[in-house]
Amino acid sequence: MNSRNVKELVAIRNSIIRVQFVGMLAAIFIGLGVYGIFVAKGNAFHPVLNNQEVLNAMLVIGIILEIRHLFQLVPLLKRHAALKRVNRAEPLDA
Repeated sequence: MNSRNVKELVAIRNSIIRVQFVGMLAAIFIGLGVYGIFVAKGNAFHPVLNNQEVLNAMLVIGIILEIRHLFQLVPLLKRHAALKRVNRAEPLDA
């Protein structure tokens, strides 16, 4: 495994972690939006989650963030898999 590939793998892993934070925020927004609309029905644990406009905005923002997250994550995962495949195929230096 040459050092350039190792550095690129580390950089890709760090990028994947950063992108996953966006996915986490998207999941929280979608989850709270769905909770407020379908479960709480005006009796949420926080007053903001009783406002229909806020809940709709949370769902829209969460969906947009999730789409962005997927469009960033898939190429990173493909590149990471390709580099791992290349590194496994390289012969060991004797």
